[in-house]
Amino acid sequence: MSSTKRSSGVVEAEVSATHLRLILRGARRIPSLNRKYRGVPDDPREPLVLVDLPVLTPLELSAATDELLRGSRPDDGSVVYASGGTPENPRLSLLPEDMFVKEVRTAWHALGHGDLLANFFSPGRQWPVHAFYNRLASRSGATALSVGDLPESQFGRDLALCARYGVNAVAAPPGVVGRLLRHRAAGHQLPWLRKLLIGGAFHDRTPAAELAALLPGVQVWQLYGSAEAWMVGHRGPGCPEGVFHTLPHQHAEIDGGRILVTTTGVRRAPALIRYLIGDRGEPAGCACGRSGRALRVLDRIAPSVVLQGSAVRAGELVDLALATGDVTAAQVAMVGTPGGEDRLELRVRLADDVPDDQYTREWIRHQVLERHLALDATGSEYSDDFQVVPVERLERRGPGEPPVLVREAAG
Repeated sequence: MSSTKRSSGVVEAEVSATHLRLILRGARRIPSLNRKYRGVPDDPREPLVLVDLPVLTPLELSAATDELLRGSRPDDGSVVYASGGTPENPRLSLLPEDMFVKEVRTAWHALGHGDLLANFFSPGRQWPVHAFYNRLASRSGATALSVGDLPESQFGRDLALCARYGVNAVAAPPGVVGRLLRHRAAGHQLPWLRKLLIGGAFHDRTPAAELAALLPGVQVWQLYGSAEAWMVGHRGPGCPEGVFHTLPHQHAEIDGGRILVTTTGVRRAPALIRYLIGDRGEPAGCACGRSGRALRVLDRIAPSVVLQGSAVRAGELVDLALATGDVTAAQVAMVGTPGGEDRLELRVRLADDVPDDQYTREWIRHQVLERHLALDATGSEYSDDFQVVPVERLERRGPGEPPVLVREAAG
């Protein structure tokens, strides 16, 4: 693997022909990926360039992961987690046991000796981001206080405990960050908070201007990735909003506006080679001096949407609505608002004997969120972000079945 040294000593990911063949060798152990890359020359005398290889789609990766778990199993210790789906049809992902903490820590210096981190990521729902931040703190010489997610009624009490324990850093998902900002906007002071760690295997879109206005002087450190690709990029104080430097074990490229990710470590199984992460992006410059190519993350590629900070397939929400028995057809709509934020609506046609009332709407909403492995039915801070709306007919965009996802402009 060729590499380029930067002033910080971090090695930036490059993919030489030799290293690419090693990654492909691991991929070919899985039947479906062996078929996918059948036409790729294995002879070292043949030229091999990353951009000539086919794009790996989320459905292909999901099938390969399922084959690996049901067949030969991963070679080394691995973490299996539910990156989405339902209990009957989970979308499972695999990570090496250390979750690439060493590689992230090499480039992202959010924590150091003497820091005490309050970890507000939930340890439940087969989601390993909580464990990742604990290990990152340990690797950084810091101490982790495993708080987990809390009811909003206990939030002020536990922030007071953080101050008493000497916490100076917080790691939190989007819902808890929003709760923290509302707490601060209500006039509560947080003089002990020095660092805020946000993001993870998703893109936390909390506006930088709101963070700066309500938490002046607090350093904001952010990670970016996806449930399947894990952590891909990082940013810190001084980086423009939405701009991320790629991590040393990740190679990111922009192909027709789409972000494609290749994990260069050969211990990743299934191998990620030009994986379609599901976001649009563009190359970006950054004057912060940090290493790694930088890219600006723009928005999601349909039919995926962002809900509660997680990338969710619109078709999964539709299937979960149909599974309630109260719905005969459904569709997800992204509705623009004058403020520029999208509101998600689950539009449903109710069965003939089902009343159109508030109880029915909340019941369907609860069932959909409760049964999706990446979502939380009890998150009151998200109540306005996702609503069930009964309709007489679904929107069509041409002949055939109505699309699972439609977009509408503000107004």
